Amino acid sequence: MSKGLSGLFHGTMGTTHVNGSQTDTTYADRGIEIPEHIKQTISKLNRKGDYVSSDGDNYPIKDVSIMSKETGVEYAKLSIGGKSYLIRGDKNGVDVPGELLSKLTKEGGKFDFHSHPYDNDCIPSARDRETIRRISKATGQKTSQIVTPNGRTVIFDQHGVIETGNVSNIIDNEAKETYMKLFGGK
Repeated sequence: MSKGLSGLFHGTMGTTHVNGSQTDTTYADRGIEIPEHIKQTISKLNRKGDYVSSDGDNYPIKDVSIMSKETGVEYAKLSIGGKSYLIRGDKNGVDVPGELLSKLTKEGGKFDFHSHPYDNDCIPSARDRETIRRISKATGQKTSQIVTPNGRTVIFDQHGVIETGNVSNIIDNEAKETYMKLFGGK
């Protein structure tokens, strides 16, 4: 399989990784049960380059942040022609399969975001910036996002960080009940 623009969205060049930090303990190591739909997605992505797809937008940034914390690897999400694609990388980056890159450029898709597996590591690497520059030439897309396991986000372009933020945490009633069991309270 041709990798085309392989090595897209290589990251982990932010300060926490450079300082030698390791990923935090997983949720499972801490005895916290992650949602079943996230476990199912993780189970389908066993090796670098594996990907899953779905109709619509079924791989939200918050879920991918959890996945990155649980597995210690990067993921990249693309949207192409009404479908979402989630690709597994390793701790150093994501190689996007050639057939998805071809679809992306032919159908005008978008690189929505990618994750870095280290808390607070939301600095786009030189390769991240080069990737968005190349994507911009091919599709016109000028920015993308990075998310970390602790929910920090950045929007970046070929020159670097444009805006920082955090994953939106809207808690539904089921999640509230789970948190109450985990942490106590009313």
